[in-house]
Amino acid sequence: MWKATYDLVAQVPEGKVTTYGDVARALGDIAASRFVGLAMSRNEDIRRVPCRRVVQYDGTVGGYTGGLEKKKRLLRREGVRISGDKIVGFERIRFTDFDTDRPLVRLRARQRTLSNRLVIRNPLRPASRIAGIDVAYRGEHAFAAMVTFDVRSGDEVERTVVEGEARFPYIPSYLAFREIPVIEPLMHGLDDETVVMYDGNGILHPEGFGIACQVGVEFDVPTIGVAKSLLCGTVRLPSHGSSRPVVFKGRTVGHALAVGTRGRPVYVSPGHKMTCRSAVEVTLRFLRHRVPEPTRIAHILAGAARSGRNHK
Repeated sequence: MWKATYDLVAQVPEGKVTTYGDVARALGDIAASRFVGLAMSRNEDIRRVPCRRVVQYDGTVGGYTGGLEKKKRLLRREGVRISGDKIVGFERIRFTDFDTDRPLVRLRARQRTLSNRLVIRNPLRPASRIAGIDVAYRGEHAFAAMVTFDVRSGDEVERTVVEGEARFPYIPSYLAFREIPVIEPLMHGLDDETVVMYDGNGILHPEGFGIACQVGVEFDVPTIGVAKSLLCGTVRLPSHGSSRPVVFKGRTVGHALAVGTRGRPVYVSPGHKMTCRSAVEVTLRFLRHRVPEPTRIAHILAGAARSGRNHK
């Protein structure tokens, strides 16, 4: 996605400008706008990739690694008129005619194809293990942790950390494409008796297919999504140790669970091979703090790995 972004900006001709949103739409989704800004800040080939020609949506010149005045000076040399911080005749020189195959459209289509394989029912065999997964980042270097618990005893039985480069950037609603290649080594050998509890959403998602769903379908394992914020839907906040349904588009897509009378809830939804009821039952069994133990400990372990600490 980095190369695709740079290739698009390289198309903007001298004397023209484009916007972060225009480049994001050329990638296939306006949600990539913030990533486009990040890519421009990291651009190391200003001759081929004229990031100075990427401006704000309203024609404001916007930021630049070399400073605002330098960006204005470079644009003026190319014939762009600027008054204050605004480009004069912005719409007349705005470039949007990109030659693009819109790669994010292809990825969204892949998600929709995968969603057709989604199963919202329990596996034939009851779960014997719960494996919490979380990922931490140091720049584009990722640290993925999996902590496994025995369902009957509630005891931790194993913890594993892997690391590698995240080759796909963070773009909202495309997180699975960033994290799945990183967590893949953790998934080897899992079966239907292990439920993966993922730090993210399952079907409690505007598309009905959050990262916990995609992880479940890609690896064909039961999954539960546990998110710290409500992405969509409406809910009446729960009291201690109880759950409240989250309703979106007229159906229950998850539940809010809370510890303590004033505790902030987490939002639990099935990912794959799991029902809403079972997802709640499993999560409540491990809900000692705000976040259930499998993903809480995985979060601590991934963060410790990122910081170069051992956490046993």
